[in-house]
This record gives sequence, structure tokens and C-alpha cells, in this order.
Amino acid sequence: MSLRLSIAAAILLIGPSFAVWPAPSSPAATFTMHDFTPDFWRFWEAAQNQPVEQQAQLWQQLYVARHQAVFNDLATACKGQWDAAWSRSRFLVDLPRVVPAIRAMVAGLPRQLEEANSRFLKSFPDMRWSGDIYIMASGYCFNGRAQMIQGRSALLFGVDATAALGQKDLIPGMQHELFHRYHHQFFDFEASSGYPLWTVLWAEGMASYAAELLNPSASDLDLSRVPLGMVRQVDDRRGQLAADFLHRFESTAEKDATLYFNDINSKDALVPARAGYELGVLVIRDLSKQYSLRTMAHWSQAEAKPRVHAALQMISATP
Repeated sequence: MSLRLSIAAAILLIGPSFAVWPAPSSPAATFTMHDFTPDFWRFWEAAQNQPVEQQAQLWQQLYVARHQAVFNDLATACKGQWDAAWSRSRFLVDLPRVVPAIRAMVAGLPRQLEEANSRFLKSFPDMRWSGDIYIMASGYCFNGRAQMIQGRSALLFGVDATAALGQKDLIPGMQHELFHRYHHQFFDFEASSGYPLWTVLWAEGMASYAAELLNPSASDLDLSRVPLGMVRQVDDRRGQLAADFLHRFESTAEKDATLYFNDINSKDALVPARAGYELGVLVIRDLSKQYSLRTMAHWSQAEAKPRVHAALQMISATP
């Protein structure tokens, strides 16, 4: 999920490579972690008391240049945020405000990541994804995103954007994204490829529920359940929302995906902004009375579809 901080929006990592975690029963599944934060601190130590033009030069020299290949692969996605004028007026001038939060977030992070990944692989030992996880300052381009980096599947987490949003914990967002990689082994789905709306509900509901299950004390903000208040609004009108969603169940229209998942500023009279995430969680909770999360994750579209539809019908009957 990319983020431009001119809009207070959504939610979701580490270069020198410092660790690899193999899945217990799957030698093919490894996560290579890359920590760029030491170079960010070198940049900030040199730049914090300098004029913004000098800061911009130091950002390139002390931070970007050390990880040029990664930044090259991100250049298209981050074009807006890395525009020189935008970066100087929005990112660099805001850094003094968010630096303390970044420091707090990354303190002890290697240990937290090791524990979190071990917990994830214990829960899903048949994980097969092998890729790179980057923890980095993104120049406010993203708090979390997934894309190919240097020819390998990668998850990237921007500590600067995450801190600017008020999040304090990277782990729930990371496990949300890891679960998507796991789920994709069994469930055919691509968010941008015109799949029916119910598949988005299922995929995002599953990943949100998994992150909650693995991080039971996490806040709604750290679980990316934004805007704040959305969860309660959805829970309060679950019956109406489930009925409305059933009418759109097979839709491939972009407007329906935007309404339920993408528009954080939606003012729709019935559907709260990003309501599909919580509605998906409600569907998973209903089905979890009969099935384990791992069992549900293994379902194909043909297996999941009737169960999702039935769960929505059940929820739609809620007064």
C-alpha cells in the first residue's frame, strides 16, 4: 500500500542483509532481511542541522547512493514523492517531527523480527515464499508495498511513513503482507487484475485476521484498520453492509473496489471508508467456528466462494 502524506492515509524493512529465516518444514522458504536504517541515521546525523538544500544532497549521497539499485526499482512507483520540490517541502522539513518516533520503532527491531518470523513460520510451516524484506526510510513514498526488487519478490516497509502515520509497530503490517504471500500459494488472486470483488474481501480479510491472530495486543492503527473508527462503524452496521456487498459480490468494477477497499476518504452514506477489510474479518471469524485459519488459507476459489457467500448471507441476517 503506497502512501502520499499530503493525504493522511493507509498503513503497512532492513540493507546490510542481517538474517535469513528458513521455514521449519520447507527449506525453500527463506526471508532475507535488509536493514537500511543504519545508513538513514548516518544521513540524519550529518543533515539534521543543515539547510534543506544541503539535506537533499546528503540524502542522495549518504543514503540513496548506498542502495541505488533498490531506489532505481522504486523510481516509477515513487515518482511523485521523490520529486525534488515535493521532497524538500514535505518530507525533509517534516523529518525532525518523526525522527523520535522512528528511533522508538526500530529500537530492538532485529529481535522483534526474529521472534515474529519464527511465530509466523510456526503457524504456517508450509510457507514457500522466498524473497527479500526491506526496512528503510522511503522518503514518504510508502509505509508498506510489495514489488519485484532486483529481480526478486520483495516486501518493503517505510519506517518514516509508518512513523508519520502514528504507527508504533511494524510487525503486524509485515505479517499481513507475509500472509498474502502464503495465501497466494493456494488462492488465485491479484488485486489489480479484474478479479471479482469477493476475492478481494477474502484475501484482505484473511490477511487482516492472520495479523490480528499473530499480534493479539496490536492496536487498530498498527493493524492498518484505518481510518480509526472504521471497525466499530462496520460492526455496528454489519447486516446492512453484508447485504450490500452481496449485491456487488461478482463485480469487477473499479468503483466497487474503491468504495470498499481503496478510498480512505470515502463519504458514502452506508459504506465506511475501507469497510471491506473489517467485513472480510467478520466473514473469517464466522467461518473460523468450523475451520482453522490454515485450512481456510488452503481453499481454492471454487472452495472458498460458496462459503464466503454463505457467511455474508448469515451476517446480512444480523439485526
